[in-house]
Amino acid sequence: MIAIVFVALAFAGLLGGLVYLWDFSRASRRDALFLPAPDGRARRARRVTGMYVRDYARGDDELVGR
Repeated sequence: MIAIVFVALAFAGLLGGLVYLWDFSRASRRDALFLPAPDGRARRARRVTGMYVRDYARGDDELVGR
């Protein structure tokens, strides 16, 4: 009985991951990167791929123009 529950939970997790990948691929395919993100799906796809990266610590190796 425990094995059946474990397999069902693993299958549900696999399906959830596939749905997330499908949603990500649809959002990233239709997204024009030179425009602002039109919806939450496109923002999430940009966040996952590293388009929205913030560096909170200033590094000493950065050039600063004044």
